[in-house]
Amino acid sequence: MNRVSLALLALGVLAVAGSAGWWWLTYRTVIEYNYISAGEASTCLIGDSEICRLARTLCRGAHPAELIAYRAAAFWLALSALSASLMTLGRETAPSDQRN
Repeated sequence: MNRVSLALLALGVLAVAGSAGWWWLTYRTVIEYNYISAGEASTCLIGDSEICRLARTLCRGAHPAELIAYRAAAFWLALSALSASLMTLGRETAPSDQRN
């Protein structure tokens, strides 16, 4: 396992966890007050829709600090970094006759 693969893996795991945490900070309040269900809010983790925009609008006043609303692109970027790390790890562990 080389340093680049390990760094990408760590970055990807931290980014996915950070993205999920950011999503939770943004949508926790609207889930707790039953403005939208957890299932509806979970779709906001991976994409944006009218219900996600409505939920973000409803939760604006509930945060103690000015929190920047979650953006689904953060999750996809994090998942890309994690996938890239797993692909480089896979190439390192493949037998030499299978490598291109």
